[in-house]
Amino acid sequence: MSYLGDFAFGSTFDTKFTTVNTSGAPTTLAGSPIVSAYVGDSTEQITAGITLTVDFDGVTGLHNVRMVITEANGYAQTANYQLVLTAGTVGGTSVVGYVVAEFSIGARV
Repeated sequence: MSYLGDFAFGSTFDTKFTTVNTSGAPTTLAGSPIVSAYVGDSTEQITAGITLTVDFDGVTGLHNVRMVITEANGYAQTANYQLVLTAGTVGGTSVVGYVVAEFSIGARV
């Protein structure tokens, strides 16, 4: 997991992450996976404006998350967010709860 940066409303950005099996080999993210955004310590999951592409560019285990940061999608200014897998499996094992990345919106200005 990594901190991606501080973004402004209207921004669109992409980040990538890898999933591996118990042997460490890149493995497809399966089971109708979902990436959700959590703001701070809130338990509310935001999925609007998030697009997950599994096995990006045909590369097994490499996934792309595209974020569209708008108020209409539920994002707020001066907030910190964590992107978390809230559904999905790798090699038949649940990966729910894995943190993919963190970012902020206007919080580091």
